[in-house]
Amino acid sequence: MASITCPRCGSQVPLRFLDPGNRPFCARCGWNLDRAEAALAGNSTIIKFIPLAIGALALFVAFGVSPGRATGIAIPFVVFGVIAMIPLWGYHSARNAIAAARSAANPSFALAQPPVDPALQMLQSLPRPRRVRFRIQGSAGAFVAVLAAFLGLTVFFLVGAQGGNFSRNNDTLTMALPLLLTLFVIALIIGIPLLREKRYLPLMVNGELAFGHVVSQQMVQQGKASYSRINYEFKPNTGQVVRNSCRDLSGLVFEDMTIPVFYDSLDPSKNVAACASYLMVVNTFQ
Repeated sequence: MASITCPRCGSQVPLRFLDPGNRPFCARCGWNLDRAEAALAGNSTIIKFIPLAIGALALFVAFGVSPGRATGIAIPFVVFGVIAMIPLWGYHSARNAIAAARSAANPSFALAQPPVDPALQMLQSLPRPRRVRFRIQGSAGAFVAVLAAFLGLTVFFLVGAQGGNFSRNNDTLTMALPLLLTLFVIALIIGIPLLREKRYLPLMVNGELAFGHVVSQQMVQQGKASYSRINYEFKPNTGQVVRNSCRDLSGLVFEDMTIPVFYDSLDPSKNVAACASYLMVVNTFQ
């Protein structure tokens, strides 16, 4: 199970991706416990409708479908029921974990100073110009992985269908269309972010580095999809606090965390948080 470091006591906090709201919390010191409980309560109404929906569908299959068709409908019904039970299981699992943390968490375990991530210290020690490389992360990375798997399966079936020999005919071209379409989509997914990241490249290569503080995090609904958005603040060399917000591409940044922020020394309003970019600083000491 993936985990993050608690920004208050330094303990490892598991990420329960099946939990509604996906709000991590520390069972040791109680970090983020109130927000996790509030997010869970906000989803409780929707979760309660899942058993009702499964029950209504079961009654329909039992009494509204002829016996001859019941077997064919029962299979997709069982699949739907299993999928529908996943968020319900996640909800009750999170509720039990929060209840246990309420009775066991001790705020006195929180450190006077937030624990410093060794990776941030290493990043601070890197000389400029920094080495930067492009990476795909988050949902875009998962989508590219699925497309790459589809691409591999397409090549496998194409080779099998042709017996290992590709002839230049219309049949081969027709069979290769899914392959070409997949390559085109992958090129778009990688190419568009790569062009957008050009504006961040000077900041990450030669910009100043500051440690920012995450003030808030929320899930933003965009059509049928949602993404994590954070508000952060940092103090540049001028001493004035600069605030900004961005989309968290990693999905691993939450309130009270410390994040690296690259900024222009002449204009700190030009800044980018590391989690908001597909560019990654390479550790030259490795």
